[in-house]
Amino acid sequence: MKNLIIIPARGGSKGIPRKNLRPLAGRPLISYSIKAALDADVKARVVLSTDDDEIALFASRFGADVIFRGNELSSDKITLDPVIIDAFHKCEKKYNEQYKNIITIQPTSPLIRNQDITEVVKLLNSGKFDTVLSVVDDRHLCWQEVDGKAIPAYEQRVNRQQLPSNFRETGAVIACSRKQIETGTRIGKNVGISEVPHETSFDIDNFSDFYLCEAMLMRKKIVFTVVGYAEVGLGHAFRAVMLANELVQYDILFVCEQKSNLAIEYIKSHNYSVEIAENSKLADIVIKNKPDLVINDILDTTISYMNKLTERSIPTVNFEDMGEGHEMANLVINALYPHQVPQENVFVGPKYFCLRDEFLYIGTKEKTEQVTRVLITFGGVDEGNLTKSTFEAIYKICIENDIELDIIVGPAYPYEKELNDLIDTIDGLKCSVIKHTKKISEHMNQADVAITSGGRTVLELASLKVPTIVICQNEREMTHTFASSENGIINLGHRESVSIKVITDTFLKIISDHKLRTLMSQKVSEFSLLKGKVRVISKIKSIIHG
Repeated sequence: MKNLIIIPARGGSKGIPRKNLRPLAGRPLISYSIKAALDADVKARVVLSTDDDEIALFASRFGADVIFRGNELSSDKITLDPVIIDAFHKCEKKYNEQYKNIITIQPTSPLIRNQDITEVVKLLNSGKFDTVLSVVDDRHLCWQEVDGKAIPAYEQRVNRQQLPSNFRETGAVIACSRKQIETGTRIGKNVGISEVPHETSFDIDNFSDFYLCEAMLMRKKIVFTVVGYAEVGLGHAFRAVMLANELVQYDILFVCEQKSNLAIEYIKSHNYSVEIAENSKLADIVIKNKPDLVINDILDTTISYMNKLTERSIPTVNFEDMGEGHEMANLVINALYPHQVPQENVFVGPKYFCLRDEFLYIGTKEKTEQVTRVLITFGGVDEGNLTKSTFEAIYKICIENDIELDIIVGPAYPYEKELNDLIDTIDGLKCSVIKHTKKISEHMNQADVAITSGGRTVLELASLKVPTIVICQNEREMTHTFASSENGIINLGHRESVSIKVITDTFLKIISDHKLRTLMSQKVSEFSLLKGKVRVISKIKSIIHG
């Protein structure tokens, strides 16, 4: 019989927002425990128990199977025994397997080694124990309180090394037999211990566990100002949260104006603190918080706003800023505007585009001669309802060529019912409408062709080498020069000048011409997009540390 390794990782960490997906040395936290489990010299199925779609997405990418738990097992008050028992029963049913031993590995123990897991299972297989757990020798001079008095918990006051061993559970590994878990608890009467080194016993529970206490006390404060409402979408909030996740050694605060309701909701959903400023009072709230650095992701800044910050010598980093105030910033990152006037503080072009983590840990789909799947996505708002007009232009071709169609709409898309009603009237169509997905990279990667607007999505598709047709929503998108034939992208221009026939003819040409799609993929693959976030983080740190 196989062993079953279960990694419990829920999404609602309070101590550290999105703790299980936090980057640690360049990789999400959960990846370390998964790799250790997969590398252990143990015949085992490795599964991750979670209540979170995004955690599930990354767990599967790093090689673990995924078991979802119900809400009743997702509270921070729930102990691990019922979570592990739930996963155990679900796995036996789902995979039609019986497990000899059940091993729990905590994702918050990133330094756990594969040999530590192997040793625990080896002890359990000896037949001497119902349960084996990892421990560290944590001997200290300890005290107890009895009847209000402090009583030493040692017989003789000696140096720590001379004290008897005092083993503390690391929580990293707990293994028990099948017979034991069927009693309703993992801890049996006969318990064995497997000692691990101090340096591998680290358990991440709060910010101070990520770095030294001194770093915690001296950490600098970064304030993100973020825009996000129906007209501009959520792209700025996505990027700001992504960057905040990388800056774990700093004190992070978000400040948004009242009108940025979508951004506020999204940022709060990632357990970050958000202060809300009255519209046009953004600078006042920022200054009140005394930041060491302000990261502005609010589009074009004004001289008035930037003056208030520079007068107080607050360093600033601005994203996608073409406003009059951008010249006053210490650093400007404009990945979408390579035509901006060259200045020492301005870094432009796709090499500074920050891909979200879900685009970094994914193998691109092998390109085939036949187009079988097409993606339509026009952002969170789709002000011109390009989703519907594009669908109307291509759906007959999709039916005739047996092409599956994925349509992704954002949370603020106002025409969803109208779209679904139309789709329901069409026979023979293979079409899925996906709303507000947390794994858009999966849908993009499965697409042989994509049709989208001229914003950040173009670069995300380019990172996956997906042949792309662009229709710009507005004048601002018309200035995003990456979406060009020179870079392997077909840009049809502003939506008001693009007819249904143009969309239909262009789509038919691209799905019929494998050589064209290959050329498009080759051209976009020439850009170094995977390291953009690393470059940007490096420049941000250089500003905050002078």
